[in-house]
Amino acid sequence: MLRIAFNMWSQFNSVEQSLLNQLECPVCMEYMRPPITLCANGHNICNTCKQKLPHCPTCRQQFLNTRNVALEKVATDVKYPCTYRKYGCSEIYSFDLIGGHLEKCQFIPQPCPVNKLEFGTCTWSGIWSSMSSHLSQAHTNVRMDYLSQIFFGHYHIQIRGFTPARKRCQFIFTRFSVFYSRSEIKNGIFYSVMQYIGPPAKAVKYGYRLKFVNKEGTEDLAVSHRVRCLDDDLSEVHNSGNCVKLYPEQFNRFANERSELAFWLEIFYL
Repeated sequence: MLRIAFNMWSQFNSVEQSLLNQLECPVCMEYMRPPITLCANGHNICNTCKQKLPHCPTCRQQFLNTRNVALEKVATDVKYPCTYRKYGCSEIYSFDLIGGHLEKCQFIPQPCPVNKLEFGTCTWSGIWSSMSSHLSQAHTNVRMDYLSQIFFGHYHIQIRGFTPARKRCQFIFTRFSVFYSRSEIKNGIFYSVMQYIGPPAKAVKYGYRLKFVNKEGTEDLAVSHRVRCLDDDLSEVHNSGNCVKLYPEQFNRFANERSELAFWLEIFYL
């Protein structure tokens, strides 16, 4: 990260760095972008911080409805480093482009995914590339599996011992991504959903397939669906049928004599 930061700042000359320093917000310490407003004593503040404060943090005077036109002109002429540079982003953009980058930057810190699941709360926040190590170290109470790549773009794992009496929830780690798999029986129907832990736009790049084989090895059934994002409501996914479903007669056909179900799970690129 230090190397990235050095390479990024080396792209600025002393004049550009001096101009950026003039744009530093006294509250959040980020570089201000228009609109930039003034208090009664002429102190500047970024628009985001102004919405959160009743008065100027520097002199306690009231904010005016007056914009610093001269500083806004400077802002339109400089290049901005990404707000998430401390997480590793080295991108630099002009004023008119930096906003679009910030909306989709891969280094945007995200809260721990367990907050959207059923495992309590977690105060951790970080980038997606650090998610695997956090989950494996801080949430050892949740089952975790690591999928090996059998051939390009496909990951396989065999799941055994699923019974109607309990649901199976687990994090699944591949080389580059983290998924959350949930299999359960509701109202007599077996449901299995795979969700992507990461930006929703990336979830659509993956599919998953469950393959069931009866205990005699004479019959099999393979069902494929698109991976869902973590924000998708599971009840809606179940009701829409956009997941793997087995009705009781199908479940019994592939379960063993102890009503245990085994299946191969595969994750692949679409």
